[in-house]
Amino acid sequence: MTPAVPLSRRCFVTIGATAGFRQLLAEIIQPEFLQCLSRHGFDELDVQCGPDHPWFEEHTKTLNDTQTYGIQIRSFEYTKNMQEHMLACRSQPGVRQAGCVISHAGSGTILEALRYEVPLVVVPNPTLMDNHQAELAEECEAQKWAVYGRLGKLPDAISRSQELVVQSGLNDLAPYSPPPFPVPESERVTLFDWMVLTCYPEELAKQQHLRDLRSVAENFQHEQASTGQGIKDHGKLLFD
Repeated sequence: MTPAVPLSRRCFVTIGATAGFRQLLAEIIQPEFLQCLSRHGFDELDVQCGPDHPWFEEHTKTLNDTQTYGIQIRSFEYTKNMQEHMLACRSQPGVRQAGCVISHAGSGTILEALRYEVPLVVVPNPTLMDNHQAELAEECEAQKWAVYGRLGKLPDAISRSQELVVQSGLNDLAPYSPPPFPVPESERVTLFDWMVLTCYPEELAKQQHLRDLRSVAENFQHEQASTGQGIKDHGKLLFD
């Protein structure tokens, strides 16, 4: 009897389009991190590098299979199709296991990950706006939307994320289908406002930032109403 071929598992790292995050890029090519991915069955690592793409390519082009623990690393500067990369981290029966998205604490990326029900690790960029992203990451973890990933401890975040995949049954999701009833246009404005919050950091008070985040959570629940699963239920699925 032919042994079963292990299903693929992908990690997608995205640092956003407006600022570099070289600390994160440097950490995901460290032996400890790559070994952790391999140990959890990952075989692909896609990286959206932003302006640091040349630096990342320079530091990965000489890595061999032994140094990458057999993980195929692909990198690019930007992508116009975030959905494709996100869904590649969502489980599909008989094709792939649930992977992981590792993101800077960008509100638009967080929203997309929640929509596609992919395991999410949020890593704040400490060089931006007095480390305001740390507050956003803390709020996401408090609301049970994501794992708070800390620089220097990413293997721990991956391990925790994959434990939650097993506990929450994220390897058994039905194929993704877009919500049949989109958010009304009047509410969609709020969603887009939330997505660009981090583009205007100096104009935003910290408490207002968190209030807007909670507001979009309510709008996201409306978007998911037709599927019977709101954002709070998604968090409960991931973390209970």
